[in-house]
Amino acid sequence: MRVVIVGAGVAGLSLAQWLTRFGHEPVVVEKAPELVVGGYKIDVRGAAIEIMERAGLLEALEAASTHMRGAVLVDREGAEIARMSGDDFGHRIGDDLEIVRGPLCRLLDRAAGAEVRYSTTVTGVTETPAGIEVALSTGETFVADALVGADGLHSATRSLVFGPEEDFRRDLGMSLCVFSVPNHLGRDREELQYSELGRVAAIWATATEPEAKATFGFAATDTYDRRDRQAQEQAVREAFAGIGWEVPRLLEAMPAATDWYFDAAAQIEMPSWSSGRVVLVGDAAYCASPMSGQGSSLALVGAYVLAGELASCGGDVVAAFAAYDAVLRPFVEANQALGRISAARMTELEPGADTELSAEQIEAVLDSTTDRIADAARAVELKPYPV
Repeated sequence: MRVVIVGAGVAGLSLAQWLTRFGHEPVVVEKAPELVVGGYKIDVRGAAIEIMERAGLLEALEAASTHMRGAVLVDREGAEIARMSGDDFGHRIGDDLEIVRGPLCRLLDRAAGAEVRYSTTVTGVTETPAGIEVALSTGETFVADALVGADGLHSATRSLVFGPEEDFRRDLGMSLCVFSVPNHLGRDREELQYSELGRVAAIWATATEPEAKATFGFAATDTYDRRDRQAQEQAVREAFAGIGWEVPRLLEAMPAATDWYFDAAAQIEMPSWSSGRVVLVGDAAYCASPMSGQGSSLALVGAYVLAGELASCGGDVVAAFAAYDAVLRPFVEANQALGRISAARMTELEPGADTELSAEQIEAVLDSTTDRIADAARAVELKPYPV
């Protein structure tokens, strides 16, 4: 079976790896000129850990993990109010692991060994009795058995086949920003964070990267043009005006960042993830938002289930897509609920309330969130698909 996958991220590369393992021929097309290896820390938990073990990649995942040693919580002037372990701060229990997105993509890319067409997009799709014709920006047309959109929250595949993003998008009332900064605090596998209702600012560093990462999250009802970085930077400055600690210095370094990420916290909710021979996986189909802490685990689990159902369908891709939906949808719904709960806590402010959070309040929220994530991360039964 020949499958065209749009997007060389966690979902797309994981799917390519499993399809190759199951004896199929994936071809990945990616609009970026090369593998995108920047990004935030992400967690691999529960069922996703089991999938990495089945793929024979768990040892490599452990070796590439962040090994974060701890987190320091500060008030708005930078005074320390609490310390905790990296796992407690990151809601990790048992075998759960944390890894930066870039090393995970490199790991999956090596494991997949699939053909990746960079600087390439899909420009048209035509279904025929024999399969699906996928027109590419290079002028080529691939004839395949299935087309998979694994191209993220702002999926071009979803827009092309299913309709505009706004038909499926649920905004959670927050904006998120991540960029690299000099590690001027000399931190080693440690995170520092200031938290209040509606605003979070943090800086963290891993052992494998020379620079640190600055992270900002803030309540926002406005939407910002994804292509207008100046407007995005101004929104961050306005949102964090009046906060002391390291925030002014991080904001000063913001314009120099070459790995700028800014987006709204949003979810994708669709009644069906497939149409004919086209199917979506990962954030393109069921983005849970970074507020859930489960986006990458959803991508890994979804890719495994989709590849397994395609391997078991006897050539009936429509039946495979229906089975994929039936297995995965309860898992998706449980994990999307995490994102909505977390966002609501950050955006539903009581009139006159003190917005700065105490150490006790932060730790109580972290504990309750950890319990919910642990349950949701394991809320799927994984079939032993034949290799």
